[in-house]
Amino acid sequence: RKTDVDMEHGILDIRYSKGRNQHYIALHDSMLELIRKYDTAIEKIHPDRTYFFPARNDSFHKRSWVQKNFHDIWYGVNKAHAVAYELRHHYAVKNINRWAGLGVTFNDKLLYLSKSMGHTTIESTKYYYSIVPGLSQILREKTETGFDCIVPEVEDDESNE
Repeated sequence: RKTDVDMEHGILDIRYSKGRNQHYIALHDSMLELIRKYDTAIEKIHPDRTYFFPARNDSFHKRSWVQKNFHDIWYGVNKAHAVAYELRHHYAVKNINRWAGLGVTFNDKLLYLSKSMGHTTIESTKYYYSIVPGLSQILREKTETGFDCIVPEVEDDESNE
């Protein structure tokens, strides 16, 4: 909804994104500038709109609309197969790769990324990285020590039976 976009501070209030969960996204200054330009332009066409990106009859765009338009634009410039959801995967992997060697607290960054994507657990965010061949080992190495300190190894009792 239009009321969920804080144009002054650049914060999006995302409601009902994963089930009934709600989270906030802080926009980069360059994106906030684009959003403000869009808002000024669309306000002239739909001054009393309910949704920030209105569809016909002041409703919201359905998933099928997003998928169709993504495909139209994507295949207009690419031959490789892609779906819009892959952008989330790319976002997660690029952020995690960027942290390697930066001297940042890896687990803290992973928590921020997880929350920005609307995940309720860090494991959901790790999943994006685990399906990338050869790169999941980096994530395991960066997080396993801290995890093992919290949750110690449990002996396998089945082998004693």
